[in-house]
Amino acid sequence: MVSDKTLLEICNNSSAAEAERAFTTLYERHKHFVLRVAMRYVRDHNMALDVLQETFCYLLRKLPPVGDGLDLTSHLTTLLYPVAKNSAISMLRKSNRFPSDSDRRPDDLQAPVPAEGGDIGGLLADLSHERREVIQLRFVDDLSLQEIAETLQIPLGTVKSRLHLAIKQLKDSPEIKRNHFS
Repeated sequence: MVSDKTLLEICNNSSAAEAERAFTTLYERHKHFVLRVAMRYVRDHNMALDVLQETFCYLLRKLPPVGDGLDLTSHLTTLLYPVAKNSAISMLRKSNRFPSDSDRRPDDLQAPVPAEGGDIGGLLADLSHERREVIQLRFVDDLSLQEIAETLQIPLGTVKSRLHLAIKQLKDSPEIKRNHFS
């Protein structure tokens, strides 16, 4: 399998046809990741598709002939995550679902509404945004702790602390104790 770094080098330096094939491969490889991130914020499939489009348009604008090219120094997901997150938040603002004059911060968006019978969304709803975000990046998106630190642009120690506190909070939740320790 060709690495993301190699595919971006092809996008930066090759013919239009080769660059198109490389970009298509990057899109196919990462579209589900971007959709998952988008759905965490917009919770509407059509809006999530718009976020997907905007995220990859952003990436395209960084590549020749429009942009100067992109040198990947980390995993591509560390670039895609904040672009998708910010695009989703912008779309929420534009749709008046998250007004710009609100005194809430974008990171204060609610967690998924729990389903009947309790599910992971319901358990995550009790976590702060920071802890929920780290849990999702680690266990849903399968990012390493270092990748999470790079993605969120926070120290590795902060990632470890948030993850530890989130897991402890989840373990201590009455729902977990009732279902697993009865």
